[in-house]
Amino acid sequence: MPNLMKRFVLYIFGLFIGAFGVAFAIQSNLGLSPMNSLPYVLSHVLGMNMGNVVIALLALYILIQMVILRKDFKWIDTTQILFSFIFGYFVDFTRFIVGDMPIASYTARLGMLLVSIVLIATGITLFMKARLVNLPSEGLIAAISFKVGKPFGTVAITVHTLTVLLGILVSFTFLGRVAGIGVGTILSALLIGKLIPIVGKKVDPLLVRIGI
Repeated sequence: MPNLMKRFVLYIFGLFIGAFGVAFAIQSNLGLSPMNSLPYVLSHVLGMNMGNVVIALLALYILIQMVILRKDFKWIDTTQILFSFIFGYFVDFTRFIVGDMPIASYTARLGMLLVSIVLIATGITLFMKARLVNLPSEGLIAAISFKVGKPFGTVAITVHTLTVLLGILVSFTFLGRVAGIGVGTILSALLIGKLIPIVGKKVDPLLVRIGI
């Protein structure tokens, strides 16, 4: 299999694993990661499948990248929209697999949350290792980082914080309560970034073995 095809398959597999992480986070009912909390809230406000909202938001992030970067926007990055559709479909598909049965035990919900964090970190690691294009959410952060000359990590914290605040505002305004944001949001923000290099060290030998 040509190397580019292997990287493409790895990217898609990473999206699938990450989508499973989102499904487990939803099932835990303890809050989603910062960038997934807003589409979750909007899906409840609009009465739409979360996957469709994810696709719409990611498409918006691509448009914002184009406005920010202008002539510096690389047209290869328009392929982000393809991966946005795939990820949105995976979110709905994995939610169907995981199911939507309420879990009363807080310990079980916390366990599902921790599983979701590991899955999301693993998914991000895999599609980053594929070295194709960013997902639009990461692409947006990278575009702002490039434009303002600030480190990616610093911009990511700001964008994640603003996204969560917007999610809280929309949730309160239209639902009268906070949905999709909670202790899981905080734990995801704190742990996912720390887990990525750990997972990377674990998967590197396997990737070398298969020629990536």
